Amino acid sequence: MDAGAYISKQRECFDLSKVELKQTHDYVSYVDKECEKMIVARLKALLPEAGFITEEKTTEQKGDETELYWVVDPLDGTTNFIHDLAPYCVCIALRNKTDILLGVVYEVTRKELYSAAKGKGAFLNGRPIHASAVSNPDQALVMIGYPYNADAWRQFCLNLTGSLYGHCASIRSNGSAEAELCYVASGKIDVYIESFIQPWDVAAGACILLEAGGRISDHKGTDEQWESGRQVVATNGWLHDSILHEIKQATIN
Repeated sequence: MDAGAYISKQRECFDLSKVELKQTHDYVSYVDKECEKMIVARLKALLPEAGFITEEKTTEQKGDETELYWVVDPLDGTTNFIHDLAPYCVCIALRNKTDILLGVVYEVTRKELYSAAKGKGAFLNGRPIHASAVSNPDQALVMIGYPYNADAWRQFCLNLTGSLYGHCASIRSNGSAEAELCYVASGKIDVYIESFIQPWDVAAGACILLEAGGRISDHKGTDEQWESGRQVVATNGWLHDSILHEIKQATIN
């Protein structure tokens, strides 16, 4: 919550001239970095033996060398943040070599705290949440994330959007992978699809989604392979197979 408060305060006086370009259309600011340092310091005090995988790499990256490690995205949705658009989130997951043990996502603009621990259910501001029961693709609200490396993914995204447009309730894109995962978990949306993202973009939200009864996989439907973060399909579970079929057709075409 302190990290969220820091982000909110910085947004009030944010200076666009301090934005840095990591790669084409992929931005970072001092807010991302300072927020990450704040989170890492608190987590080190809480669990000194745990390692870290963090987006901005402000601490030594030892995720694969320790039994437990934190996966941190200090500001998921930086492009939204710098343009003063919702949503953007603070995202923290704790995992071991085989499982995500807990996930916390704080959506700053709505003051929504999503949380889950393995086997304990998922919550929004302390209240239990569940994925939707929508089973008809025509009634599904779908969010598609559009990767920064447009040359590699343009045709797939065009194919997928074209296939779904007019055959689902509507299509959206909100610019924060972790928020989209949480929105599927809480039943606000029914499907989220994206490519070319990173483990810190999905770890916390995936834990929350799975505990809320949803399903997550890569684009081929392999449940064990999404954790790399490179391909993600997240649904309420009921819609998963039909969405995988649409993705397959978009990939073929």
